[in-house]
Amino acid sequence: MLQTRRAIDETVPSPTAAQTTMIEALIAGRGLARVAEIAAELAGAEVGIFVPRPGSDGSSGSAAERYVAALVAGADPERPAAVTEVVPIVSQGEIQGAVLMFGEGRDGAFDYLTAAAVASLTGVAMLNAREDAARDDAGNLLADLLAGEAVRPSDVVRRAQARGCDLTAGVSALCLDPGGPSAELVAKIAAERPDALTGVEDGRVFVLLPGSTEQARELCERLGEHGVVALSSRYREAGDARLALEEAELLLTMAKAGGLDRADTPAWDSIRILFRTFIADPDELARFSEEKVGELIRHDEQRGSELQTTFWAFQESNCNMNLTAKATYTHRHTVSNRLSRIEELTGLDPSQSYERELLSMALKAHYVIAMSRPRVK
Repeated sequence: MLQTRRAIDETVPSPTAAQTTMIEALIAGRGLARVAEIAAELAGAEVGIFVPRPGSDGSSGSAAERYVAALVAGADPERPAAVTEVVPIVSQGEIQGAVLMFGEGRDGAFDYLTAAAVASLTGVAMLNAREDAARDDAGNLLADLLAGEAVRPSDVVRRAQARGCDLTAGVSALCLDPGGPSAELVAKIAAERPDALTGVEDGRVFVLLPGSTEQARELCERLGEHGVVALSSRYREAGDARLALEEAELLLTMAKAGGLDRADTPAWDSIRILFRTFIADPDELARFSEEKVGELIRHDEQRGSELQTTFWAFQESNCNMNLTAKATYTHRHTVSNRLSRIEELTGLDPSQSYERELLSMALKAHYVIAMSRPRVK
């Protein structure tokens, strides 16, 4: 919001000519500041052009800024004592801002204020066009990140901020499968977290969240009624927003593949750790998985032997053979045979705690590699 003072020019153009000069200044990129200067020169007094941005109440500004913000909001505020003239900037019947004069101007000053108000409409239109372009750019940010586009950290911050999402202090991501139309869910997120950046890709809702992990978990709880929700770990740098999105998507994919209705149990922490390991050194994680469970994976793929299913049921039942048999709809002797076959293929005994943990970690590593988005070189 801009104020200036200029001396009175001896040769005073007509208001129409002044308005043309003001619009030319805007087109040249000199902004409303130059319009205010021209108006001050011609009116012979200090002039301010005030255009509050959407959502601003002017509370942190001057008395004049608060006054104009109240006008834009539809109120009838008391005019500040220093203001001698007010000309609203009106578009389609709605006040967008105002041109104010401070102090006594020369004769005909009001006409130049009116010219400034009309010219300012061009400035407001240009500003709105830039903001619309910035919002479109921000809306494409999620798609660019998920597509693996090379987006500089500074651009991630800038484009997110254009939509009111400040990622400078870190970022988490959510991935949700609403199981139907996503518009209601997107609206709910916007209402609860207006500082979030939300978009829909391939039927899934993706959200970039500033703030703490606790706040993100609270949102997850509230969104759980709409479908499966997966939350990434918190990344300190905005430039890691793509990794946060991919991690959340991976967790959701694994939850859905496992027939689960939630992806926030403590057991998922190991998946988060493995995902970060995969990002840091994908070749090493692949080597570990192949070395430990490569033969097991291929055996299941080629023969449909359900060894992995049996292993997970065995672990979930706390190594109880009868419960495992019940969960897999088999006899306990079948479970025993399958566990023995796992040991033959991997050299790791599922009945031994340490070796069972190695099997679990290697299988999870395989799933992380298989279900993650292809890495962009």
